Amino acid sequence: MKSLSADNLEKLTLFWGSLPPEIRKRVLGAAARAAEHDAGQAGLSSLLTLLEQKAQPDPAELKKKRLFAPLVSLTGDPENDPPSRAYFSPTFLNALWSWLDTSMEGGVAGSLPEPDAPAEDWAAIRAETGARICACLDAAEGDRKLESRLVSLWGAGGAETARQAATLLVHHSVLDQAMAGIPEEITDFDPDMCTQMRDAYETVIDTHPEAGVWLLIILMTRLKKTAQIFRAIAKIGRREDDQLISKTDLASVGDAVLKDAEFYATRFRRAPQNLAEAEDAIAGLASFVTVTVGMTREFGIRKDGRWGKTLFALRAQTSGDLEKLFSNTPKVLEAALPVPRKGADRTMQPVEPADEAIIARAEAQLRFLGAAGDWASQAAIGSVQKKAEDGAISALEDCFGHIINILQHSEGETQLLASAGLDVIARLQEALGQDESASLTRRRNAAALAA
Repeated sequence: MKSLSADNLEKLTLFWGSLPPEIRKRVLGAAARAAEHDAGQAGLSSLLTLLEQKAQPDPAELKKKRLFAPLVSLTGDPENDPPSRAYFSPTFLNALWSWLDTSMEGGVAGSLPEPDAPAEDWAAIRAETGARICACLDAAEGDRKLESRLVSLWGAGGAETARQAATLLVHHSVLDQAMAGIPEEITDFDPDMCTQMRDAYETVIDTHPEAGVWLLIILMTRLKKTAQIFRAIAKIGRREDDQLISKTDLASVGDAVLKDAEFYATRFRRAPQNLAEAEDAIAGLASFVTVTVGMTREFGIRKDGRWGKTLFALRAQTSGDLEKLFSNTPKVLEAALPVPRKGADRTMQPVEPADEAIIARAEAQLRFLGAAGDWASQAAIGSVQKKAEDGAISALEDCFGHIINILQHSEGETQLLASAGLDVIARLQEALGQDESASLTRRRNAAALAA
């Protein structure tokens, strides 16, 4: 059998591991029986055996997964996930695991129960691990050498992140019990559930005050509409504005929502250069508007309050960013449009389409411009978006009119060049959301060529 590259072997391993165990077992058995009767099948049997070995879970990895299970809902990629769902990154947890490995006699994996050990055994070891982390962090506060070592292991801000992880590990059982009966995904945080969470919060802070806020942060990860967390804040704080609440320990929950909003704003701060970036920007804008408008609808955000100052400043900056982006879109479109030019005989002649990168950039910005219409008015720049969109539609229609006239009265290379220009027009119309216009452009292009 032909040897496989490391990359292909890895892909095969992932595919093989995704199959149900019973299917893998049957295929392995069939391959082994085939190899007994046909030496040519031995290679396949050996490969499948290798894949099965590679697909077997690493016992140490299973233990790490079980130890850090309380952190799963708050673990994500800081580059792609909002902060409320990325307090911990896989990279940080690997670094924390490595530190535990060197600080525990016999290594961390050897000190932990088996993955299928009873829940109470894992609860105890999590509490012990959290206490170990806290003891190290406390010692580092008076030991610059240890503090420097922890920074090198966990990165800047790693000590604070480790303290958060330790808190969740120590109080996991309490938090887990408090969340009992709360759905993993909450479409609507209704009054009954809100009351249930208030009672759970008050029970937790009576005995574990440092865990109370984490109860609400975990709740945030389950809310489909993040801003509904303010319903719990209002219920718990018994106030519906941020004049006093933002000065209590509940402030960190509102701060977390605002950090999410800031994260979403970064997704469309830079003009998209391709369709993938445009889709990311659209999703960012939708989430930004949903969260920030949701905050003001769910809670009394005062302009002079702690949250209000941050929120309204962020809105103003975002409106400015979007206005600048929309105002620049006509220039980007102009660079991509195949507008005919007057030839030496003073007749209009088609031009070569722009470079693909220029067209792709215009396509991306038109895609964002068209899709942003549903959200721009809520971001207080609906008129700017509408003006830019109307201008783009008009520019595309004018260019189409000039090119179709050339196409219908030309032949040979001139006709083919005009046809290529209409292909560009159709792409840009489609990107802007003008699907019917794009379809008409393509039909008329084909009809003119066939005539």
